[in-house]
Amino acid sequence: MNEEVGYLGAVTYQCLYSGALDRVRQSMRTDEKAPSAVHKLRTAMKQSEAASPSFLFDLTKLLLADSGLSVNLQESFLRMQANAPTEDLLVHGQENVPQFMELSSRAIALRRVLSRVPEEMSDRRTFLETIKEIASSIKKLLDATNDVITVVPAHAQQAVEKRKREFVHYSKRFSTTLKDYFRDQNAHQVSVSANQLIFQTSLIVKTLNDKLRRAN
Repeated sequence: MNEEVGYLGAVTYQCLYSGALDRVRQSMRTDEKAPSAVHKLRTAMKQSEAASPSFLFDLTKLLLADSGLSVNLQESFLRMQANAPTEDLLVHGQENVPQFMELSSRAIALRRVLSRVPEEMSDRRTFLETIKEIASSIKKLLDATNDVITVVPAHAQQAVEKRKREFVHYSKRFSTTLKDYFRDQNAHQVSVSANQLIFQTSLIVKTLNDKLRRAN
């Protein structure tokens, strides 16, 4: 499995299909059978993805190949993150814990500001302001993660700390990629690095949810 399948594949359902299914359900709201049909399709997709994590990503690439369209998947996925459902970034069942609510809020904010990168890269002044906003969002997410580590059960602290270290690694990689961009204008690599950082963000929340679920 190549690296692209690993991080884009992991967000394909949330980024592409979840929102599309919501729109299908809304457009068919006058059809009494629509909610049930959409629910069955959603369940089937989730089950397929659980059995084979790259299933939906591979399906998407096959559909694009058959259509004859040439699509930059890295840039397209990054743009779609702006309107992707945020369920994957919510700490479930912990709505009354301020530290968990703050983590979700910061994760959503970082994903949304990163999604603006492809649109704003062509304007250097705007892009530089966006980079400052990204840096601030990264710091706030790390602060929120540190606060979460202080309130999670002891058995969860190590796992969340590990995800935080991985996130720091990819945030530094993103910073390096931005510096390289102003030298070589490699916009594709910036999208790659931004998508990887979004994936690492979701991993922090996913790990936290997994640990909390097992504790209950």
